[in-house]
Amino acid sequence: MKIGPNIKKLAIQKMSREAIPKGGGIIDGINFLKNPKKMAKTFKESVYWARATCLALRQAGEPNPFKNADDEIIAGEILRRLKKDENP
Repeated sequence: MKIGPNIKKLAIQKMSREAIPKGGGIIDGINFLKNPKKMAKTFKESVYWARATCLALRQAGEPNPFKNADDEIIAGEILRRLKKDENP
């Protein structure tokens, strides 16, 4: 299945949190980057997580502005809100 740009960006956001967990540091990042198999596995899992998150939002109760939105639109909105939270 094709990965659109917003799903890819959202997956990378998730992947970065897996690479350097809360309380972690530069060594965690270096160790992550030195392990291509772990990077590939984490990316695949992160894409799955991004799509599952979009599905959960699409299936949320009413009122639901995402009910008929595709994954790219939902992922774009999540990214927009994450950016807004990082730069209040």
